[in-house]
Formats: sequence, C-alpha cells, structure tokens
Amino acid sequence: MKVLVVQALSNGRYKSCMHEAAVNKYKERKSLAFFQCPKEYKVLRAPDEVVSMDGTKQYPDFTWSHFLHFTQNHYRADQATLPNFINWFLSFKTTN
Repeated sequence: MKVLVVQALSNGRYKSCMHEAAVNKYKERKSLAFFQCPKEYKVLRAPDEVVSMDGTKQYPDFTWSHFLHFTQNHYRADQATLPNFINWFLSFKTTN
C-alpha cells in the first residue's frame, strides 16, 4: 500500500506494484524496501522540482489519514487503488 504513495510522491515516475516476486534467471530484478509512517496530518505532495520537470501534476495533495481511511474502509490494495483513491478523494473534497 505504501508503494502507492511513492508513486504519487514521485508524480508517477516510480510506478507502484503490489508485492510480487518471481525468480527469473534471465532478467535482473531490482527491489527497494522501505518503511514509512507519516504523521496523519502531514500533506503528501510531489516535490515542485519533479512536477516542473514533468510539466503537469499527476496527483492532488493529500494526507496519509485520507489515504489510510480510504484503504481501510472503502477499498483493498491492488493496482487500481491509487486511481480509485484519487477519484474518491476529489469527490470527497468537493462535498466537504
């Protein structure tokens, strides 16, 4: 689930994938392990430098508590989680 946040923070440069491990003796695989637990009220956003290099902002700013609420109460983590979260978040913001 947290790797989805990395995709948003990198403005889509680093694609998220669910934990998958397959042995392939013909192709090298790189993995990145990390642990994060941002404060619930902290705003998560792609750095301005990354957005300016890309030209457009791919994801809205959001808090960890919004993302956690969505994944714990509305949707399980899979490949469609981030797009579904963004749709939910934007509709949630317009109604509140």
